[in-house]
Amino acid sequence: MIPASEAAGRGEHRIGRYRIVGRIGRGGMGMVYRGVDESLDREVAVKTIAAELYSDEESRARFGIEARAAAKLQHPNIITVYELGEDRGVGYIAMELLGGNDLESLLRSGEQLLLQEKLEIVIQVCRGLAFAHEHGMVHRDIKPANIRLLDDGTAKILDFGIAKVSGTGVTKTGVMIGTLNYMSPEQVRGEELDGRSDVFSVGVMLYQLLAGARPFEGQGTDVLYKIVHAHSPRLSVDLGSAGPRLADIVARALEKEPQGRFAGAAALGAALEAVLEWYTESAVPPVLEADQAVLAQARRLLKERDPADCAELFASVVERNPHSVAARRALRAANRTLERAQRGPERESAEFPELDATFLRSGPTQSPGETLRQPQTVQTRVLPLESLWTRPAVGAVLGTAVVVAAAAWFLMSRQAPAPEPPAPVETLAPVVAAIEIPVRSEPPGAVVWRDGRNTGTVTPGTLRLPELPAGGSLELVFRKEGYRDASRSVPLPLTPGAGLDVQLAPIAQTRSVRLVSDPPGANVTLDGGSLPGATPLQAQLDPDSAHVVEFRLAGHQPRREQIAAGQLGDELRVALSPIGPPGAVAVSSAYPVSVSVGETVLAQGPSPRLELAAGRHTLTLRAPEVFFARTVEVEVVGGETRTLATPGLGKVSVRANPGNCRVLIDGRFVDYPPILDQPIAEGAHTVTFEWADGARQERSVSVVAGKTAYAQGRK
Repeated sequence: MIPASEAAGRGEHRIGRYRIVGRIGRGGMGMVYRGVDESLDREVAVKTIAAELYSDEESRARFGIEARAAAKLQHPNIITVYELGEDRGVGYIAMELLGGNDLESLLRSGEQLLLQEKLEIVIQVCRGLAFAHEHGMVHRDIKPANIRLLDDGTAKILDFGIAKVSGTGVTKTGVMIGTLNYMSPEQVRGEELDGRSDVFSVGVMLYQLLAGARPFEGQGTDVLYKIVHAHSPRLSVDLGSAGPRLADIVARALEKEPQGRFAGAAALGAALEAVLEWYTESAVPPVLEADQAVLAQARRLLKERDPADCAELFASVVERNPHSVAARRALRAANRTLERAQRGPERESAEFPELDATFLRSGPTQSPGETLRQPQTVQTRVLPLESLWTRPAVGAVLGTAVVVAAAAWFLMSRQAPAPEPPAPVETLAPVVAAIEIPVRSEPPGAVVWRDGRNTGTVTPGTLRLPELPAGGSLELVFRKEGYRDASRSVPLPLTPGAGLDVQLAPIAQTRSVRLVSDPPGANVTLDGGSLPGATPLQAQLDPDSAHVVEFRLAGHQPRREQIAAGQLGDELRVALSPIGPPGAVAVSSAYPVSVSVGETVLAQGPSPRLELAAGRHTLTLRAPEVFFARTVEVEVVGGETRTLATPGLGKVSVRANPGNCRVLIDGRFVDYPPILDQPIAEGAHTVTFEWADGARQERSVSVVAGKTAYAQGRK
């Protein structure tokens, strides 16, 4: 570590162990600098908090929560945080330095985005938010300015500085924080928030991307009143064949009440993925084969060739393939590279007067501070609204929100008599410390409720609560869909380090089904267990589960029926075939194929033949080398031969952009793209693309014998 005096003598500025070399911009709490971590030889972004804000306890706690929240969220669509620290009384967060532009800047630039690119951006945001929601975190400030788009098309969620983390008391119910035009109605009202509030904000952003304007325009109290009371406008812009489906999705995301929206960001993302896949297959022509190789090597070309030549090359590709997102991204990256080349290398700055004023160049270089590896309990003071209003430090952060909250209260109160104002509170509430209780359930995924309120904690997890009185008990309820609520009364005080485990009982829902055989009198086995009596008989079955029912009658061929989940009827009727002399089944195939009953292989080879008892049989034909598998019902007649023919052979060629992905056909890994002329059986197949960052895409191909089908993956 370079001492402060030596760094000053060399004209260097440091925050913690990071040498500051430039400014990136100003954030909501302070400056963001470009720094260098010399020990790891990497550039980072260093976000500071203004000194006057850092001296305020609540803002300091919120700053710490931003780092802790983001550091826990290791996801391809969320910015990576490296360190939370403090240097000479100034708090800072070191995080990955991102290229590209934020979505707000891209929208302001007027650059046209294709519909599929807009949907891909929002889908990625939904993936990141779904991951955050699974970890008990609500962002609360989703907007285009907090979405960073990298040159390769990756979307990153920024700024968890006002995130609501389950179990903390810093961002409190009743205090409205966020960006006006993107707030949910419950956020405006200052109510308890969950992931569905972020779904509403994503809906506003999606509307803006598709329509070119936000659904709730206006200033201050005007826009807040519209969010809470005005009917959400329906998306009416012309989006071609995808328009009606997208309008329904946007309308559902913008429902006023949370229960009317998508259950979470994952559900919204899945709905958009379905539209994107359908739209891409039906309305987006594939990239010309001559240009596919150029796009696959776009990054390498940008590194090896002149950026002006690359920009010209990619512009011609875009002209020939105007519907290609990959081509437009390559051109965008080339233009940015060209702009940077024309500006020349970015010079490191040595002048940071605001840092000189902050650190006074006389304090120690660095205090030990805290690291993310050593989490500490956050202590907060609950401030009355009057105290918040009069404190300038907090006013710098929350002043606008408090003014707007008061105005929103006035707007909503016009429809009902205003309640009596509360008496002024003169003193601060006592300091409370967080306690932690590990909670687990079997099966996992239960939400923990306390006193009728959702704590936001999902098992397995850690329930964080304020300090509790020594006597009495803590009443908790574990709730999971499809299972009975499990209530637990925990005596107080809690034993240090003790956890809580619960076993959830499923809610049994059965349906009475009549089992009938022709002829009657058959014995029945249900899911491996024998039923009493003989057909016809009644059985109780779970309609939401799959079942296997087998009928056996002396002198007749056994009959086995599989019932898929959700396909249960009121009656299952089967005809049993009498056993006669054996017959034969011959398979006509141009490639080796195996024939099996269940998991037992009966015959295999280029054109296998096998003898079977007379009656109905269920046979499975498999040829993994050409991705063929089919289960067929065969009625074997004694003394006769039944012939089965396998489908003919075609080929499939697979490409992807970017090309660093695994390719699976019908769920089986094949290779990395490009894959050329892979033999494949005639019929419908699914090609899956899996990128290293977790992105995944599926394409359906229809193969015709003697011809080549094509599949193109686009991230």
